[in-house]
Amino acid sequence: MTRIQTLGFSVNTWNHLYSLQQAIKHNDQLTGRTLSISGRIRNQPFLQNHDTKITINFFQVEKVPDYPKLDSSTRLLGEITLVDKQLCAEIEVDGRVFEELRKNLMEYADIEGIHIMVTLGLLSDAEYWQDAESVKIIQLDYAMKGDA
Repeated sequence: MTRIQTLGFSVNTWNHLYSLQQAIKHNDQLTGRTLSISGRIRNQPFLQNHDTKITINFFQVEKVPDYPKLDSSTRLLGEITLVDKQLCAEIEVDGRVFEELRKNLMEYADIEGIHIMVTLGLLSDAEYWQDAESVKIIQLDYAMKGDA
């Protein structure tokens, strides 16, 4: 039975890169603009409670990507893969979404006491995530939280 697994983490680092070489290499597909966030997921039963590194790379594309519908209310945002206790995803976004992500990261990431929290909704029919397995990302939320 397919169910939604929810994983959350705090963004530890982020990186914004513009690479002319990448833009030339990908020409029509990508503009060469990337934004990466990374963190750690701890104590998640779906990951067998292993301390798991996570990196999500956002790629800015020229047109709004086609996010396929899985049902009437669910769209596939991308896939994420577990390899050697590390999660990695690559998600294409249009320019407006990319700039909003970048602006929020730049505005909030370096403020003392503010944490950027990411929550992923994943589709899986497994009890535990197996190594070298990819699952579908159907939700990606981020919020800024302050120390209490």
